Amino acid sequence: MALEEKREKRPPVTPMMIEEEAALRNGSRGGLPSGPWAEAAGPRPRTTERHIAVHKRLVLVFAVSILALLAVTMIAVLLSVRFEECGAAADGPPRAGGNGSFSGAARQPPGVGQPPGRPEEEEARGGEATAEEKQEEEEEEEWQRRRELPPWARPRLPRHLRPLHYNLMLSAFMENFTFSGEVNVQLEVRNASRYIVLHAHRMHIEAVRVAEDKLAGGVRVARSFLYPQTQVFVVVLNRSLEVQRSYNLKILYNALIENELLGFFRSSYVLHGERRFLGVTQFSPTHARKAFPCFDEPIYKATFKISIRHQATYLSLSNMPVETSVFEEDGWVTDHFSQTPLMSTYYLAWAVCNFTYRETVTKSGVVVRLYARPDAIRRGSGDYALNITRRLIEFYEDYFKVPYSLPKLDLLAVPKHPYAAMENWGLSVFVEQRILLDPSISSISYLLDVTMVIVHELCHQWFGDLVTPVWWEDVWLKEGFAHYFEFVGTDYLYPGWNMEKQRFLTDVLHEVMLLDGLASSHPVSQEVQQATDIDRVFDWIAYKKGAALIRMLANFMGHSVFQMGLQDYLTIHKYGNAARNDLWNTLSKALKRVGKSVNIQEVMDQWTLQMGYPVITILGNETTDNVIVISQERFVYDSDAKPKDPALGDNSYLWQIPLTIAVGNTSHISSEAIIWVSNKSEHHRIPALEEASWLLGNINQTGYFRVNYDIRNWRLLINQLTRNHEVISVSNRAGLIDDAFNLARAGYLPQNIPLEIIRYLSEEKDFLPWHAASRALYPLDKLLDRTENYNIFNEYILRQVASMYLKLGWPTNNLNKSLVQASYQHEELRREVIMLACSFGNKHCHQQAATLISDWISSNRNRIPLNVRDIVYCTGVSLMDEDVWEFIWMKFHSTTAVSEKKILLEALTCSDDRNLLNRLLNLSLNSEVVLDQDAIDVIIHVARNPHGRDLAWKFFREKWKILNARYGEALFMNSKLISGVTEFLNTEEELRELKNFIKSYEEGAAASFSRAVETVEANVRWQRLYKEELFQWLRKSLTH
Repeated sequence: MALEEKREKRPPVTPMMIEEEAALRNGSRGGLPSGPWAEAAGPRPRTTERHIAVHKRLVLVFAVSILALLAVTMIAVLLSVRFEECGAAADGPPRAGGNGSFSGAARQPPGVGQPPGRPEEEEARGGEATAEEKQEEEEEEEWQRRRELPPWARPRLPRHLRPLHYNLMLSAFMENFTFSGEVNVQLEVRNASRYIVLHAHRMHIEAVRVAEDKLAGGVRVARSFLYPQTQVFVVVLNRSLEVQRSYNLKILYNALIENELLGFFRSSYVLHGERRFLGVTQFSPTHARKAFPCFDEPIYKATFKISIRHQATYLSLSNMPVETSVFEEDGWVTDHFSQTPLMSTYYLAWAVCNFTYRETVTKSGVVVRLYARPDAIRRGSGDYALNITRRLIEFYEDYFKVPYSLPKLDLLAVPKHPYAAMENWGLSVFVEQRILLDPSISSISYLLDVTMVIVHELCHQWFGDLVTPVWWEDVWLKEGFAHYFEFVGTDYLYPGWNMEKQRFLTDVLHEVMLLDGLASSHPVSQEVQQATDIDRVFDWIAYKKGAALIRMLANFMGHSVFQMGLQDYLTIHKYGNAARNDLWNTLSKALKRVGKSVNIQEVMDQWTLQMGYPVITILGNETTDNVIVISQERFVYDSDAKPKDPALGDNSYLWQIPLTIAVGNTSHISSEAIIWVSNKSEHHRIPALEEASWLLGNINQTGYFRVNYDIRNWRLLINQLTRNHEVISVSNRAGLIDDAFNLARAGYLPQNIPLEIIRYLSEEKDFLPWHAASRALYPLDKLLDRTENYNIFNEYILRQVASMYLKLGWPTNNLNKSLVQASYQHEELRREVIMLACSFGNKHCHQQAATLISDWISSNRNRIPLNVRDIVYCTGVSLMDEDVWEFIWMKFHSTTAVSEKKILLEALTCSDDRNLLNRLLNLSLNSEVVLDQDAIDVIIHVARNPHGRDLAWKFFREKWKILNARYGEALFMNSKLISGVTEFLNTEEELRELKNFIKSYEEGAAASFSRAVETVEANVRWQRLYKEELFQWLRKSLTH
């Protein structure tokens, strides 16, 4: 789009906080502010022309000469000023309105504050330091003498100021992707200081002013500067701010609407052959500072009044509804939004787009809208999300007994976003793949993904937005709860799916235990000192381990008491901040109210402040009847791995463990009893423990730990599964499978035990144990898929799958969506078995996939059943020729359905053709072809393909600088990439390559690389110690 002159016009002035600026509040472009800012902001008075009556010619000539001289001087000055303005406009984005009216604009150190991506220019001073630079040096020397860091060099903001309210006016120029801003912050002074330190990063500061409250005058600014090392802006005043007084800080600035994924960034989509752009924000955890100067820490809650000026062809959105819109003659409009409640900066949000929407209203009157591309809205792709959002708000209001706090909730579906979604209060942003759903081409799996992301983000409107963690060390207080409620909320929508009791195990518990079983893991609550540490805490430990600990807590407290405690916690801390001890205290009080006395803090501190988790070992006492020995130790996959903290060996770890236990025999299992295990080893008497009885620990896997038994008990459990598996609950059948595979992988069990357990699966009709087996087999498969004896393992798995594959068959096309709830378990079981059959080479499965792909190509009608499309696409690309790959590639480009686009792209990574895999890897970095957030998935899926693992690993190393620049700041995107590319490397040579690579590129992602090294070391160790043992048993088993 061509640049237009109107973008250079002064935007309407921001409404001010103080009464003296009432003229500015009215939005008048020509109005003059009153009060302490009048002198600084008003234009200079023009000289009045005087008609002087003179009668003497000499006086007249003299006067004319003087006037001529003044006129020449004024012209010269004006030309000089105009020259400087032109130069400034050429150097950076359009400047915030009113810059010329401010005297004493903030000084920038050389190169600091330049718009991002612009060349830095240093003013020539003839080599002599200015007075301000000398003053700066003297101040730094003074701080050094005190042996203190200056307030701007500290990792956290100084505590002497507190923001009360922000008035923020933005002008978005979508033609050249820049924006200008004016922010007014009302500050409360807690301790006297002459420094104002707040966050600002990658922006150009135009001017800064400080005014005292009410009728007092301004406070003179001695100097101001950006300090990039800690991403702060520093205002040094001539005198100290007085305690218990409030002041107004006004900053004019401008910056770019970046082509990246954080801060205020841009995205685009194509409609009717035309590329359209939008601007959207992603501030969590520390990127609000890229969009406006602010106190960018969660403890600094304030109210916000946002105004956004944009071209009338766009609309703007923010956390609150639009209060008024002011239209201008030149085709621009300013939207003024209602004031927010108290909130933190990281979930403030806005967007400038030309989307359309559909809306609904909850029983309590909350207006819910879903905004998306016009074609997606027209197709009804957002209707499912909109309808369940209304129901979920009503569910949470009833469960928490705390009303939703804002008048509206907008759901915004954007093409490009670093995460699945972001819970901005009142304006939640979703990547299209996690909210848009076309019922005619979306599988049950895809519907489940969309559902759970929405449930997660809506929970954050209470846990995170209404009640916010004090600091990022307790990020799990919001992410753990939101992840746990994904399953509780989905159970509300689909009661027959049993998400919290069943699917939680495979998708959360089993998955996070893989990560938390590494010596390089970290506690769920970990110390965070500086900005670089913050990204590190946003990982699956915070999300999934946090959720698993909350589930364990809910189960040993009792769900009704737990719910009552959460209601109290939200009521007490709403609109404020809370730490983990606040939660523990509230839950302990809830227990006391029902006559139970458990010190929740004492129990849970061991789980949240220690990394890892225990393995409980239960041994039958050979000498004493009905007595068992229960011991605990830290579970770790590689016992040779060096602990993260050498001072804390694995023997130092101790937990208070709520171990539930039951006794069973061939036809019956007893009711569970709870034993609190708090010592390294304990003896316990178990009644009715007969010789043929078996023990089962961690009933329904509600606890966050693994359970091991003596070999005799394992044999009894295996026999029970073979004879009558239904005596043991579905959840425990899945738990036994997962525990056995992982205990064997870590060397606690012989390698044959897990493979013997899964023999019973031919009779298993429930989805969950199959899903647990599939997930447990996957890493074992990747350890073996490049070995010469792989076919032995492959044949064994096919034998276990064959009979159930024949029983279930293939689904018919066009699954009736009204039957989704009733058929979910059956359809997911069928899908799991077909996936295993095709993955391990069942001939019938391969033929069926090839037939379905061929029919699609020949008829150009896709009759492949929705729930297995991804399996068929991948299998077809793997088995068939290059023409099939090209066909899938063409369909990927032509489809507009986001769910279909995702599985088509992933199918391309399944090829056996290394040239095609290399081509795809190189195309993945082209943002016009593959969206930035999808490129990571392409690289990871190629790495999972045995034909592409070395290609992806080589590509990763060669393109690391590009990848790190693109994803380095985005939460856990880098760690996801590093883990995905390296987790199945398993040779000595690959381990050496990894270590050498890390030495070459030490900067960034240190924790992720540390985990990667430990994982690969464990893989190499397993190959060395256990691979042959496994193959020997498999050979024997296949010959019998």
